[in-house]
Amino acid sequence: MPAAEPMGADLLGASASTLAALEGDYFPPVHYSPSWLLLVVLILVVIVAWVVFVLVLTRRRGTPVYSPQPLPGITPGVREGYLASIDDVGRRYAAGAVGFSDAHHELSALVRAFAAQARGIRAQYMTLDDLRRTPHADLAHTIEQLYPGAFSGETAGSIDDATARASELVRRWN
Repeated sequence: MPAAEPMGADLLGASASTLAALEGDYFPPVHYSPSWLLLVVLILVVIVAWVVFVLVLTRRRGTPVYSPQPLPGITPGVREGYLASIDDVGRRYAAGAVGFSDAHHELSALVRAFAAQARGIRAQYMTLDDLRRTPHADLAHTIEQLYPGAFSGETAGSIDDATARASELVRRWN
């Protein structure tokens, strides 16, 4: 009867004599270079940094805080210039040089530019909702009154009413 082979010898493909010869030898664990550890740590740091970066970029932004820069009062010459531009829009509409919607867009742009110059409000870049959140309800109301003429596509209403509203705002603000 052949000698009993150690358990698992047939699985490894080694004979009993080979395993017996190796039984007394000690094989220490394989040492890895420290650079592998540094590489793993670096990869983990990059992954964590990426997650933080993505979370910071995609976080919900708060509403902008209104903080106008202190400006000197608007000069009468500047005010008169805006009033003349508003009247010019009314004249060009009456002459047929500009359409109803375009006239309302121009009036809105003039009122917004005046607000920027008079009070430092970046009205040119603000939506109507943004304007409503500022303490300048009269500006938001004037712009809101110009929206139907600018965006509805209808020609109901009077350009004289729109120019009067824009002119009134320019006259009232200091």
